[in-house]
Amino acid sequence: MAKKDADSTAADKVLRLFRILLSSDQRWFLFNLAEKLNCSSQTVLRLAAVIEREMGESLETGKEGKFRWFRLIPKAHPGRLKLNVRELRYLEICRDLAEPYLPVQILKATERDLRKLSLFMCDESNFPQHGRPFAFFSKGYIDYTPFFDDIELISQAINDHMVLKLYYKASGHNEVKCHLFAPHRLAGMNGALYVLGAGVNPDASFRFRSFYAVHRITKVALSGTHFTFTMTDADDDLFGLPWHEPRTFVIHFKSGKSADYVRERIWTKNQRMRDLPNGDLELELTTTAEPELLAWVRSFGSEAQLISGAKEGEPQKALTVAQDGGIGSLGTPDAAFAQAGLERSGSCSQGGAL
Repeated sequence: MAKKDADSTAADKVLRLFRILLSSDQRWFLFNLAEKLNCSSQTVLRLAAVIEREMGESLETGKEGKFRWFRLIPKAHPGRLKLNVRELRYLEICRDLAEPYLPVQILKATERDLRKLSLFMCDESNFPQHGRPFAFFSKGYIDYTPFFDDIELISQAINDHMVLKLYYKASGHNEVKCHLFAPHRLAGMNGALYVLGAGVNPDASFRFRSFYAVHRITKVALSGTHFTFTMTDADDDLFGLPWHEPRTFVIHFKSGKSADYVRERIWTKNQRMRDLPNGDLELELTTTAEPELLAWVRSFGSEAQLISGAKEGEPQKALTVAQDGGIGSLGTPDAAFAQAGLERSGSCSQGGAL
């Protein structure tokens, strides 16, 4: 017989039972619940009746053999989260994955909110108290804590369709330049955050699509002027950031470590891989970032070759730029942008209302 808990009131037990049932959509057997609550099976039945009066058909009950069980399945409502312990742990994993991108202010708020949510759902004992079950290692990451205010201001400008005065120090340059920029979206790639949008004229009219690395922004300010044109979301299933219209390439990798490395990963959702009889690999993918792709191919040295897709006469030139510019193993969009000689956006000093 279960040991009775004389110090707990009926209300305490109802609350504890509700939290146990809510913590998981598994079947909870009557004898297990009696042990957890330190009370008799008859008491559990009375407590379950109280919950059933409030929850109605959301509280399921039945028998498996001679053992009675209970299960709480709250009704789903549009726009409302429906979580159990396992799904809350998935949220914690997502938090861990996003941690390198989050300023410490947002990370602390996320940690606090997850803890509150766990308290609403179930006992603290259902969550690991020491350490995390997943670990993520990085060879180098950017601390975005100093950029928290800038990220908040950019987010505000995105929501309000406000033109920004964006002061930016491009890779490899000492000069800080001011650009008129209409932000559309924040995006993460290769451990870095970018703000995507469009360069604008002094009258806030559209010039061309552009993007900036958040960690190279030295200052951001609201211009006080709204832009009225619309921007569509770039396809984030393609390779790299949005530079141009989608283009398809085929890359040949020699048999060995490079081919294995590429074969084990997903580079785009629409990629096609073909294993050749000699162990070589052909990868076909679509990108909106040809300079980044060419820099990435160049990083494999003689083990990779672009065999189709680039315009006539351009592959060798582009690969030379990547080599001389020191773009890096995965291609740095900002450096490639500068090396390609592309203009960023309207200058703050062009005059006009802004």
